[in-house]
Amino acid sequence: MDSLLAIAPSALALILAFTTRRVILSLLSAVVLGYAILMNYHPLDTAVAVFNEGIFQQLEGSNAQIVIVITIISGFIYLLESSSTMRAFSGLLGTHVTSPLKIKLSTLFSGMVIFFTDSGNSLILGPVYRPVYDKLKICREKLAYIVDSTSSPVCVLIPIISWGAYTMGLMESSYAAEGIVKDGFTAFREVWFYMMYPLLTLAGVAFVAVFNVWLGRMKQVQQNFLAGNHTYEDSQTTLPELSPALKQHGAKIVAVALGTLFVSMISLFTYFVLQQGMLTGPVIRISLALSYTTATIATIVILHRLQIFDFSSSSKAFFNGMGRIMPILCILILAWTLSDVMATLETGAAIARMLNAINFPVWLLASMIFLIGAALSLATGSSWGTFALIIPVAVAIAVALDAPVIVCIGAAISGGLFGDHASPISDTTVLSSMSCGVNHMSHVETQFPYAIFTAVLTFFGFILASVLLQAGNAPAWIPVLIMAVIAGFAYYLASRSKLGKLDL
Repeated sequence: MDSLLAIAPSALALILAFTTRRVILSLLSAVVLGYAILMNYHPLDTAVAVFNEGIFQQLEGSNAQIVIVITIISGFIYLLESSSTMRAFSGLLGTHVTSPLKIKLSTLFSGMVIFFTDSGNSLILGPVYRPVYDKLKICREKLAYIVDSTSSPVCVLIPIISWGAYTMGLMESSYAAEGIVKDGFTAFREVWFYMMYPLLTLAGVAFVAVFNVWLGRMKQVQQNFLAGNHTYEDSQTTLPELSPALKQHGAKIVAVALGTLFVSMISLFTYFVLQQGMLTGPVIRISLALSYTTATIATIVILHRLQIFDFSSSSKAFFNGMGRIMPILCILILAWTLSDVMATLETGAAIARMLNAINFPVWLLASMIFLIGAALSLATGSSWGTFALIIPVAVAIAVALDAPVIVCIGAAISGGLFGDHASPISDTTVLSSMSCGVNHMSHVETQFPYAIFTAVLTFFGFILASVLLQAGNAPAWIPVLIMAVIAGFAYYLASRSKLGKLDL
């Protein structure tokens, strides 16, 4: 296969994603081009192959399990969101906080606890903490930065929610396309410490809170806010007052729902380990499906008993939540299909030949994947779309070049997260600014210095990780720990200098 033809589908997907910012269109176009090449450009054969050999083949086995699990999780999350019980739970976390340091750390902690949904996290925390930040004279831009930094960066690190199921599915299919048998959960565990951008983002928020760091535009906004020259209009997303029943029982309902979920999960994991001796991908997906179903039923029952939601309203919310995930499922199925197409065309080998021809250094591969993913996600605002586009290519190239695959996957995920966190067209960025009651571009501008600093650390972190893995079997947590220490030291110095110190 000619090298240019082999890379044409993946190149088309990237180009269309950059120019149209429509991920589904980009993936579908790439799939059609791939099968057109394989079918010698025969129109009818190409159309048949897209479905018969492509899309239809993805809805079997582990892929079908992943689709079902993600759908159930989405329904459960939306049930908690629409019933406003998560708002009540978050409000409980934010009570009895009286100092700027405590409120910022409390916001960070709340964002990490509410890890089931990125958009829900933003919508819940903003209205809860906004009055407290106003009272303590902390600009809402700092709240929006913390809320945005604890939405998708937290979600991507959790294997038992839809984010984890989605990335595990992409990893498993990408490995399979290269002839490597590895279940998604094993791949996720191996990659976890190489998800450097989300890990360093969370560490950065903690350092910013503890050392009271104000960088760039954030510093100017805080100074103007304290001087009375920076005011806020009421947010259009102001949520209605919680009912007395929700104020009294909302947090308890969430505790029961999550308690049921985790007890079911632990019980099933224990059962399968005792029965089979280990946890495999299918076992984990079965456990997740049963656990989320059990938690959903328990939540519906308790909502009805406390007269917050009747059975009809709960069922409607659950099925509406299942429907909301449909665009993501389309992206996932098309990504799986494109991965199969690239394997047939031997795209990874073709790109590897081109890189070898220019003597491209293998230790720089992960960092370059991170840059490409960051640029793509910044342009599209979609982390999930970026994962779908980049992870299969990253695995194929890494295998062909004998580069550390797990580092390259971590780089692809980190690149996707950067845009989701920093892009002005990202849904979580938009929701964070709206829910916190700040001008959207003000949030983007004040957050960007922190995001770009983390991205720079991440870039060099992947170089370090690649070098360490090539040199020997270094522990996976060493590179991210080193970069976190550097981040902490840098933020500490900034807090003591004119760069990040707030002059009142």
